[in-house]
Amino acid sequence: MSLLLALGAAFIVSPSAGASTLQPNGSELKFVARYFTGAGLGGAEISAVDAKSKRLFITNGAKNTIDIVDISNVRKPKLVKAVSFSALGSSGIQSVAARDGVVVVAAAGATKTAPGVLFVMDVNGKMRAGLPSGLTVGALPDSVTISKDGKYAVSANEGEPSDYCLVNGALPETSDPKGSISIVDLSVKVPTVKTVDFTAFAQRKNAIIYAGGRIFGPNASLEQDIEPEYVAIADDNATAYVTLQENNAIATVDLATATITNVLGLGYKNHNVYNQGLDSSDRDSQINIVARDLQGMYLPDAIATVTAGANTYMITANEGDAREWPCLLGGTDKAVLQAEDPRYASVGLNTNLTADAVAGRMRVTVFPPAVVTGTVVTSSTKVTPAYTFGGRSFTVWKSNGIDGVFGADIVYDSGDELERIVARNKPLLFNADWNTSTGLVNTFEARSASKGPEPEGLAVGSAYGRQWMVVAMERDSGLALYDITNPVKPMFRQYLNTSLPGGDILLGSAGDVSPEGVLFLGASESPSGKPMFVVSYELSGSVAFFELTAPGAAK
Repeated sequence: MSLLLALGAAFIVSPSAGASTLQPNGSELKFVARYFTGAGLGGAEISAVDAKSKRLFITNGAKNTIDIVDISNVRKPKLVKAVSFSALGSSGIQSVAARDGVVVVAAAGATKTAPGVLFVMDVNGKMRAGLPSGLTVGALPDSVTISKDGKYAVSANEGEPSDYCLVNGALPETSDPKGSISIVDLSVKVPTVKTVDFTAFAQRKNAIIYAGGRIFGPNASLEQDIEPEYVAIADDNATAYVTLQENNAIATVDLATATITNVLGLGYKNHNVYNQGLDSSDRDSQINIVARDLQGMYLPDAIATVTAGANTYMITANEGDAREWPCLLGGTDKAVLQAEDPRYASVGLNTNLTADAVAGRMRVTVFPPAVVTGTVVTSSTKVTPAYTFGGRSFTVWKSNGIDGVFGADIVYDSGDELERIVARNKPLLFNADWNTSTGLVNTFEARSASKGPEPEGLAVGSAYGRQWMVVAMERDSGLALYDITNPVKPMFRQYLNTSLPGGDILLGSAGDVSPEGVLFLGASESPSGKPMFVVSYELSGSVAFFELTAPGAAK
């Protein structure tokens, strides 16, 4: 703190900053090893571990490979082989999951709007007999996971558009494919797949918007507009929960019937109330976490489930994501990108917010909740309520088993705690990220006006009679450990950051930068015999291993 003040910056937090959950910075989470792919940017986004073979599987987007790594000695990981998917017709590896000797790889097709593929292989990278070219699924399978009983693999097929330009007066599915979810039956010798989209909800667009979701792609049908992002499967192995990131919603899937049973709108976060503030300016030269008259769209990326008593809870990492595509704002040129997120000073009508030192540089949407599909919107469309991207938080939601469209039941949101954790532990580089052109860390507060530390990934697991969660913050590169034994009242335990601000991501000297995927391995699954979180870092191309030690144990 004193060093920050010496540099001429101030530190201000809201009166709510003294929340009791902020105090601990324990030492349960211990860094033990790291593996570098050597591929640099995009070299390690998502990882999976097969416990029996003690092998790690990494999506290496830089080389379009799955890197298979021996982690039997976790302190000395060794590359076994890299399996290339370019020759199999894939334009990009998206995700990977592994369990009981089965590895499922999610890959884009020849183009991102073409049907995607799930490849099923063994731990040596050999494709399953009868499926040399994989299983065809919906466009751009962005996440895949395997149920704990090994019966199902489920992928979220984003169906991301290439543009919103009309062809003969309509938006074709070749430009904006339907978002979908694929369920693979792994229990049979030759796995089979069922893919389901959101056609059954086609007439419920207004209901989803009313429930707190977003359906706003110009001229897109509801089925085209919905974009599944990430999958979690409940402990019952019967139900999947899928984040619909750009739509600010979660879908529930019955795996046995391959049916989407409901869509839960997440609503909006009021940053102008107790303990829900944010730092909204990158031009005030200070850490200033205060209440503002802003609304946050949760727009979650990763999701996990926790069972407590008779209840199932969903936990989301509220990253936020803005659309930027040709013709999004009424243009007609496929070569010109148009973004939905101008600075508030350009479009906002609340003069209390328009100063750069307040919230004038905040990224806000010109598609607020009242705007529905078909409304003509431009970059100069004026907005009064300011809706920002992401909640800068994680949220616990209660599962809703009722079929239909509803608003999700929120039981806990971490409010402004993640920003306060970073402010306390890394004040000189608060809300800084890394520059992919120079390779160096960006300046203090570089991200304050745009999603802050950006919680991206999370994972949960049980150890030492407690339930634990790690939340990974993509821009900050830090991890936050929580005790979530009581999901209604998560307790912050520890902040840990293994990036090296003096290093260079392009030279591989920056430690672990920009976490994306997080895994939990119980003691019986871990190569070291101790519970462990495994985190993949996209910009540094590294995977780091963190053992979880018992609370209060000698270090």
